[in-house]
Amino acid sequence: MARISTPISEIKEHYEVVVIGSGYGGGIAASRMARAGRSVCLLERGREIVPGEYPATLAEATPEFQVHHPDGHLGSRTGLYDLHVNPQQNVMVGCGLGGTSLINANVSLQPEPQVFEDPRWPRKVREHADTLLKDGFARAQEMLRPNPYPDTAPPLPKLQANQKSSERLKDKHSFYRPPINVTFEPLPDNLNHVGVEQQPCNYCGDCVSGCNNKAKNTTLMNYLPDACNHGAEIFCQASVRYLQRDGDGWIVHYQYVGTGREQFDAPTLFVKADIVILSAGTLGSTEILLRSRDQGLALSGELGKHMSGNGDILGFGYNNDDKINGIGFGSHSGKDIGPVGPCITSIIDMRDETDWRKRMVIEEGSIPGAIGGAMVPAMAAASAELGQAAESGPLAKLKYVAREAESALRGPYHGAMNRLQTYLIMSHDDGAGVMALDEHGQLKLEWPGVGEQPNFEIGNARL
Repeated sequence: MARISTPISEIKEHYEVVVIGSGYGGGIAASRMARAGRSVCLLERGREIVPGEYPATLAEATPEFQVHHPDGHLGSRTGLYDLHVNPQQNVMVGCGLGGTSLINANVSLQPEPQVFEDPRWPRKVREHADTLLKDGFARAQEMLRPNPYPDTAPPLPKLQANQKSSERLKDKHSFYRPPINVTFEPLPDNLNHVGVEQQPCNYCGDCVSGCNNKAKNTTLMNYLPDACNHGAEIFCQASVRYLQRDGDGWIVHYQYVGTGREQFDAPTLFVKADIVILSAGTLGSTEILLRSRDQGLALSGELGKHMSGNGDILGFGYNNDDKINGIGFGSHSGKDIGPVGPCITSIIDMRDETDWRKRMVIEEGSIPGAIGGAMVPAMAAASAELGQAAESGPLAKLKYVAREAESALRGPYHGAMNRLQTYLIMSHDDGAGVMALDEHGQLKLEWPGVGEQPNFEIGNARL
């Protein structure tokens, strides 16, 4: 796959548009601005990592972790998996050309219409929900090409198990296969609609560690090369620090990271722009704006407040009687493991509830093979500490222990770990998170009592 980024040494002094970030926000903005004939510069703090280079083993994945925590920062500033550790809620984001689209679970589901009835949305968004916003959804669908897991594809135990779970819920809700940004069918000459090579999904289950099969429709496979095709210049390892007004334009201050300069508090580099599109994600954009305000940029006192965590809940059904096959291939052969499938392939849709606190979706997931081995002792320990057994009695305990022993001896594709169902819930929290800069100048999230909100209690009860 041809690389599309340009060496930072070739960056110009001025562009009409500077786009910060390369995920769903920045990738789309760069594509649209370049198509409109503007001179576009895109700045991405991570590296350009192409399919075939994503970690497939724990040894490969470990150096790709970077951690922001109360005592500072650990790991490489360009590590793909960027974990923000906070007292009440942790956040994982992607760091690379393509942003978090590189490591998300592919679902491309449109919000219910009532979401945009909330008065907290800008008036222009609410007024155009049935016109411009609807047109925007159609444009995104055309570029991302989402489609549900096909009936012609191999049956997936984790999908079948989630359907079984939906049938056991007391309140009946819609169960279906949601649209996901994955290529399933061969393409003419193996080239997609923007001229990038793509292959059909091989059902490996490694979506959230990075797709090495060229099947995942990340922004690296569509919007970003489209922007490049229309003249946009893309620069990686450029971590934007703050924005400064320059008459009617802007000065974008950035550090070239991954080279050691950032460790010595080196002076920032800069590029000038008529227009800046700040699209570095919920955490990244806010951090840049908070730092810009500290540098004198006039911004609202509400900056950083009212953050939502998307009402996310991660849960596990461990050591089930049913085989799930929910651990990705990693570096193993799919012939030995059998199809795992894309990370998410089915959904229990509860968004029709009258009470917004009860509105949520429950989706099944997969664990990437790179961390499958590490999950064996972790899940056994979590089960012993927190687990609630579905069956009691000496025979049931013997069965559980035997399956755990099999996993410990033979690995995650056997025994208790091969019977692990991963659940992902998206719901509505109260949006009361507060983002601020800590003493190290990095972003921190404070959200006392977040886990006691009704949506989390309801979600846990349903799981």
